[in-house]
Amino acid sequence: MKFHVLTLFPQMIENTVQTSITGRAVKSGKISLHTVNIRDFADNKHMRVDDYPYGGGAGMVMQAEPIFRAYESVRKTSGAAANGKKPRCIYLTPQGQVFHQTMAEELALEEELIFLCGHYEGIDERVLEEVVTDYVSIGDYVLTGGELAASVMIDAISRFVPGVLNNEESSQFESMQDNLLEYPHYTRPEVWHEKQVPPVLLAGNHDKIQSWRLEQSVKRTKERRPDLFAQNRPVTIAYFSPTQGTRQAAEILAEGLTQNPVYLDLTRRKFRKQVKPFTQQELLVAAAPVYGGQLPQIPDGLFTNLRGDHTPCVLMAAYGNRHYDDTLAQMKQILTERGFVCIGAIAPVIPHIYSEKLGSGRPDQKDREIFRKFAVLIKKRIQEAETQGFREILVPGNPKPEPKLMKPVKKEFEREKCTNCQSCVQKCPVNAISRETLEIAEETCINCMRCVKICPTGARSFDAGEVRQYLENNYSNPREIEYF
Repeated sequence: MKFHVLTLFPQMIENTVQTSITGRAVKSGKISLHTVNIRDFADNKHMRVDDYPYGGGAGMVMQAEPIFRAYESVRKTSGAAANGKKPRCIYLTPQGQVFHQTMAEELALEEELIFLCGHYEGIDERVLEEVVTDYVSIGDYVLTGGELAASVMIDAISRFVPGVLNNEESSQFESMQDNLLEYPHYTRPEVWHEKQVPPVLLAGNHDKIQSWRLEQSVKRTKERRPDLFAQNRPVTIAYFSPTQGTRQAAEILAEGLTQNPVYLDLTRRKFRKQVKPFTQQELLVAAAPVYGGQLPQIPDGLFTNLRGDHTPCVLMAAYGNRHYDDTLAQMKQILTERGFVCIGAIAPVIPHIYSEKLGSGRPDQKDREIFRKFAVLIKKRIQEAETQGFREILVPGNPKPEPKLMKPVKKEFEREKCTNCQSCVQKCPVNAISRETLEIAEETCINCMRCVKICPTGARSFDAGEVRQYLENNYSNPREIEYF
């Protein structure tokens, strides 16, 4: 990531950015810093870049031409210009939108940014109209110039650039990610000034530690930043994933949305029977695999037990590189009828259960970057909804397609390997396996291959035969993730 800063005081920027974590990132090449002294583009011997304001008044105003020349020196060599686009140029001003964590994430997705630092009473409005794309403030107060504000933004943005932070410093696990303040921290000694480290942190139960930390974050935010807590939105990932491919894709998306996801496994029959209500202040991510271009055809239906109250939701249709066809449309129809507002949808590629070739290695690193962009987009939509309300997205496909007759896949059962552990019986998502005989009822089976996946002894297997060959012959070219 490249940062260009147009400034009268380059050393202020350089001395700040080239130290600590950002300094390490500069040295390693994860980010680069390019300061441009606006005075170098003055056209007078005294290198003046300011003049008296028209209309009178106190102070001086920075002139348009030196700023424009400084900007052009960067723009002409920018990657955006090479693509026929205008580079993103941020003017630091109290008149701008207040900087926040989601904005930092969004800006970190750019390949390069230009910061324009004002001074004196301001900058000639005409050059601002010419070059600026974003007006940003770091708070409702006035500084002597934009350099400190630019340094703040560069630091916050850099934390989201891949590779800048190590695992211990990861931006995924810090304050503000869920509109919650961080929990209290403790280190050695165990007792200091007669103050004891909370016992839960010493017991070694990581689940209890995680719960305690979340409780403390909620408590602290309520007490110190009730305005921030009002923006907190718990995230539930409701998924159907017989062989775990869909869940793994949903987990990647969850990483970009929240530190504290709640998972609801609709693969398990008992959780599909329980009605689950959601409030307006929550976010639902509904994830399902694609079977023959549609939702899996299970008797009790998918997501039918969920109840929203104008609750925003995000759809995910994970497929094995052929196509998702009508699946997103089906999901939207079901959830809309149950009180949800669909604000986003994504169709990632995952390994196909019938082929080792289709979707192999997906989601890959490129996919993860797309997930990251999509997560930021969802967070922006949620923030915008605070003033504008949620806007329902459009998705392709037929919401009520005719059910497809799926060709059965040949299944093998080596009884001599079976220990009668009953795992396949208990975990079949549609109750298609007899407890007594262990035989599969083909009229009920959805060919999800969960029984094969979970069998501890390898007693169950399958041969997709012609289906696999057809898919590999016609759908081997890798497809890109689509999102809406």
